[in-house]
Amino acid sequence: MKIINAVFFIKADKREDFLADIAPLIESSRAEAGNHGYQLYEAVDLPNQFVMVEEWEDQAAIDQHNTNPHFLHLMDHLKDYSTADPIIKVADQ
Repeated sequence: MKIINAVFFIKADKREDFLADIAPLIESSRAEAGNHGYQLYEAVDLPNQFVMVEEWEDQAAIDQHNTNPHFLHLMDHLKDYSTADPIIKVADQ
């Protein structure tokens, strides 16, 4: 299994746009083959810092996920929403 943690740093005035774009991504990702979990959390003490925790069966499932139209849409708009580049960590379990 592979686990991805992606930290997003979102501009306060773009928060609602980010959340509107990420909601359909979460829903569709959970239905993908090889997905074992897809959760978005917000830091309690850092408003507008979000962490996506993804659990995937293997790299093939991640590669397929990376073609998801909702994922591609978010990636196209992420710089508009962000104050910094995301931090992405991938671990094998």
